[in-house]
Amino acid sequence: MRVILQNNSSSLYFCRGGQWTPGFKEALDFHALENAIEFSRREHLTDVQAVLVQERARGVEFMPYSIQRLVNLPHSGSEELRG
Repeated sequence: MRVILQNNSSSLYFCRGGQWTPGFKEALDFHALENAIEFSRREHLTDVQAVLVQERARGVEFMPYSIQRLVNLPHSGSEELRG
């Protein structure tokens, strides 16, 4: 499973060097939702969502998560995830 960032307006995926790509396979893997959230906050990225990508034999499954909603969720023991 990979965790990547996608721009909501353009549908492009974040890749190395601050670039954006149409191909999810070229996107930078953050390995965890927390890493993607922290990166987007640190880099002041707006209008992005985290996407969990699972490639399986029968196809690719995309599970998008609103970073804004994740930041605002009560999360015990992790103050840094709160807005």
